[in-house]
Amino acid sequence: MNIAATNTDPELFAKLGYCLFPNVLSAPEARQTRRLLDEALAAPSSPGRLGYVGEPHAGDRRWLDLCRHPRVLDAVESILGPDIILVFSSMFVKLPNSPIKVGWHQDNTYWPSVHGTDVVTLWLAMDDADSANGAMRAIPGSHRNWRELETVPAAEDEMLSKNVDVTPEVQESAITLEMQAGSLSIHDSFLVHGSEGNGSDRRRAGYTIRYCNPNTAWIDMDLHPHPVFVVRGQAGERGSRYTNMLPGITLGDGDL
Repeated sequence: MNIAATNTDPELFAKLGYCLFPNVLSAPEARQTRRLLDEALAAPSSPGRLGYVGEPHAGDRRWLDLCRHPRVLDAVESILGPDIILVFSSMFVKLPNSPIKVGWHQDNTYWPSVHGTDVVTLWLAMDDADSANGAMRAIPGSHRNWRELETVPAAEDEMLSKNVDVTPEVQESAITLEMQAGSLSIHDSFLVHGSEGNGSDRRRAGYTIRYCNPNTAWIDMDLHPHPVFVVRGQAGERGSRYTNMLPGITLGDGDL
């Protein structure tokens, strides 16, 4: 698997808008995440998009613990700094030989309750992800100036509802974030990214976890659909309504 062309240096995140962190979870931990995913996919389906499971951390302590795994948060801290809040999470699953793709988009387009900068998406590979099974592609540097681009409706064979226009010339600069299960990438919420369909006989599943630096971003809790968790450091000046989930805090599923 060739990942040599992708950035693995957090110091370059501000310039490129993304960073890859190989093998953050051990092989047994990666297997456990797949068991959790299989359980979620076997549960009765709720209304929504095929291949999408939204906000498992908000109702299941095991997913919340994964979102605050120390090595996962170490990677986030290398990008955002020592103060971290957990805002959203969701799973995107491409089944074998699925034509469903994710068009070019920016994550912040979908988050009306989130304001400010230093907002990132962590993409945890639950299966091996490569070009054949529809690994994520990103356009380095497209986050600069934190500008929200205009959107257009997505096509019927796309997982999301709206995209941004990207010229062929810009698309030529895209890189593919190939990674083994248990690895993760982090990208800025304004970075333009997407992925092709899965043309292989293997599943491609990723767990996306959204974090913010509470000193430069804040969450409008009157609009936000579920708790915001403080998972490292301080909550920030606007964090009085966030929920403390710092190390040592434990909650049962019924308390989430």
